Amino acid sequence: MRYLVLGFCLVAAACGDTPFRSSTAPSTMSGAASISATAGSALPFSGTLQAKETVTDGLNRLTGTGEATHLGRFTLLSEFTVIPPPVSTASGTATWTAANGDEIFTTVTGQAVVTFPTAAIVETHTITGGTGRFVKASGTLVVERSLDLLSLESSGSIAGTIDLNH
Repeated sequence: MRYLVLGFCLVAAACGDTPFRSSTAPSTMSGAASISATAGSALPFSGTLQAKETVTDGLNRLTGTGEATHLGRFTLLSEFTVIPPPVSTASGTATWTAANGDEIFTTVTGQAVVTFPTAAIVETHTITGGTGRFVKASGTLVVERSLDLLSLESSGSIAGTIDLNH
């Protein structure tokens, strides 16, 4: 039952204007980077992202910054291939880097709904490990972002869970 309630909270947070904050979450995200978990416990993960997309030789590259629980301020680098409309799907990899240099590695799949001049994008990031405190991490992050197709700039929200396997 607890996981069902947590799932509803995460969905509500992803759809809302403000990031999810539980009563046990730190009051500021900058202090969140020091949170630890017991083995096998999935922790809520939420945040915001601003990014710029570039395309070179058919490879899309997303470079962004943001703030999220368990990372604090972070940078994101994602490389992926896109199957253009009418399918509008993508797949690739991403590296999320915390301010202290610890990294989370993810595989990414996504889809877009294009309504020119914007694209509503939903990406699923499956955590495959990392470095530092994220070396044995697992979990799933969902990024929902809006991409301006003229400037290739986007912003969005992040929601999901991370298991630090400590």
